[in-house]
Amino acid sequence: AGVIINHFYLKKKVFADYPSEFYGREVKFTDLGPGAQEIVEGGYAQVSQSNDAAGRPVIYFSTAFNVDWAMESTKQALWYFWTCRSRNENAQRNGEVAVAYCEQPRRFNLKYMELGFFVQRLKNAFPVEIQAVHCCGASMSASVFWSAHKLIMDNFTRFRTKEHSGTLEEINFALQTYGVNTDNSPMQPDNTFDTTFYKKWLGAQKQYEESNSSRQATLVPHRFDVLFGKTKLCTHHPGTIRCQLLVDMHWEEYDKQSRAEKGLIADKIVNIVQESGGRFLKWEGGIATGAWVEVDDKAAREKVTHFFRSRRSKKQKSQNQARTSAPKRGIDNATETDTVDSIAMVPWSTESSDASLFSKRMRAPEIDNISESLDT
Repeated sequence: AGVIINHFYLKKKVFADYPSEFYGREVKFTDLGPGAQEIVEGGYAQVSQSNDAAGRPVIYFSTAFNVDWAMESTKQALWYFWTCRSRNENAQRNGEVAVAYCEQPRRFNLKYMELGFFVQRLKNAFPVEIQAVHCCGASMSASVFWSAHKLIMDNFTRFRTKEHSGTLEEINFALQTYGVNTDNSPMQPDNTFDTTFYKKWLGAQKQYEESNSSRQATLVPHRFDVLFGKTKLCTHHPGTIRCQLLVDMHWEEYDKQSRAEKGLIADKIVNIVQESGGRFLKWEGGIATGAWVEVDDKAAREKVTHFFRSRRSKKQKSQNQARTSAPKRGIDNATETDTVDSIAMVPWSTESSDASLFSKRMRAPEIDNISESLDT
């Protein structure tokens, strides 16, 4: 819950001038301003092609970007990069390893400090944990640069931060000792970042956003919306309960029809939901960056058909329980009239112990009287 609160609070700060409906969906590349798009396409933050030895994704950061860029554009670019990273389920599950590289000696600027604070807040606004940080540089000034950044790190990140200095070969060797595969590292001998793979990765992100832009997405479902899922939020939503009641109302008619006519009844219920302003929604994306996406009519019809199958399964289960829980017609649970009639049909004998046996098992007062008269 804290991550979600931090996510929307910070998103409102970063994208302050955007319309209200923007905050309920995922940020796309086309939402960024020209300055933010230029920073994103520059490849100053990249995702590696390979994971580390523990299976965690590796991300690379460069300090070579222009500090004269507008701070607003830089923050929006970082937000977009964090959004793309959060689409990786492996990153959400196992965390990531960050490699930051100071490519050339530079004096410390207060804008770096502000961005450092912003990155700390970004970490608390997305469901991706940075498990380790490797600060790399080729000179002593880089070490001073990273030492200043450690002052604004939280205790968890500071404890898991390592510094590496020297030539590119020495830095790569040091990273390999910590399980980082440097064969696909974007760091180059000329102190630049290779963007060959990054451009392909960014193109894939844009394609993903375009393929999902045609479907309507929302954050808060409406009253009559039917939600896909097995969680309490989905099954107890008013729209889902209403759809199940519609299924109960049409159950008798549905159960008697052929397969083709059953599909028409399912379509009828879908139309009822849609005509009342309801939608059939399915959650897509991560916890903090996902949204409810409206499915097509085919998926909606399959959902209604699933409700009918569940209705039949529950009915059969209740019938089986009723049969197994029905009392057996035995002596122990027989009625007084049944017991008297059954005893009247027994061929009693004074030499047999049946009379005493049955008298012990009977509970009705009339049975005790009959047993005493027979013994006499």
